[in-house]
Amino acid sequence: MDILQLRYFYDSANYLSISKTAEKYRVPPTSVSASIKRLEGDIGCRLFDRHPNRITLTEKGQLMRDHLKIIFDEMDEMMDSVGQAADDNKEIKISARAARTMLTDCIINYKNRYSNTRFLLDTDFEDTPADNYDIIIDQKSEKYKDYDSIIIRKSPLYIFAADKTGLPARKLKLKDLQNEFFVVTSRHGNHAKALIAACEKAGFSPNITAQINDSACFRKIIASGIALGVSAPLPGDSELSISKLNITDFKCEQEIRAYYKPQNLYGNTARFIAFLSDYINSIGNI
Repeated sequence: MDILQLRYFYDSANYLSISKTAEKYRVPPTSVSASIKRLEGDIGCRLFDRHPNRITLTEKGQLMRDHLKIIFDEMDEMMDSVGQAADDNKEIKISARAARTMLTDCIINYKNRYSNTRFLLDTDFEDTPADNYDIIIDQKSEKYKDYDSIIIRKSPLYIFAADKTGLPARKLKLKDLQNEFFVVTSRHGNHAKALIAACEKAGFSPNITAQINDSACFRKIIASGIALGVSAPLPGDSELSISKLNITDFKCEQEIRAYYKPQNLYGNTARFIAFLSDYINSIGNI
């Protein structure tokens, strides 16, 4: 058994709901259910009675929940005490390949509470070995099949244009944009990959003429009318007279996850993952 299994059980025992636990940790309910069943197998008894649409604790489950409350309360108190009272030499290494603004805000909030924690934040998209990092923020991918993860954000992707181009007023197909110029935040980023894949499926390669890794400049380029841009919903669209296009054959959704190796979920990494999950809940990111 591992600490994440125990956390899944403990939260499910308090919520009397596997789905609420899954929502908290941003994982599928099937993952929580399977983890608890493995825990039951490890200790040799049932912890829950399972009924249609609900669960209840067995006598053994109630006993285990009560013991875990003491353990987790002491662990949380210990982590807070150690984190606030002394320097922690464990640097959290993060590869941020998506959701960089949200992650930056989360780190700022985290540092306000745990001021001694050190971060190494890498925002490039090179093929750096994943094992070099404690946490990888990236879109959902099979290449992370050996990792556990929590969902950071789910959002549709749109292609945006300046209102003055007239394109937002039209019903379009991707093929109608084959002679347009595009701006992306990164040629190697997830938005650019989604754009290229969709356009190639439509029979052409998009003409990407600019890479602007600054959200304000990115929006200004689109607002100028010299290029279209692909993005999740943009803040401040109306101020710059930018609108998403009605493209019937561009239906892309981006799911961003925080990936981590289960064997590395301890210490600073475990504390930050828990903080990140709570932070996402607090801002209603999904």
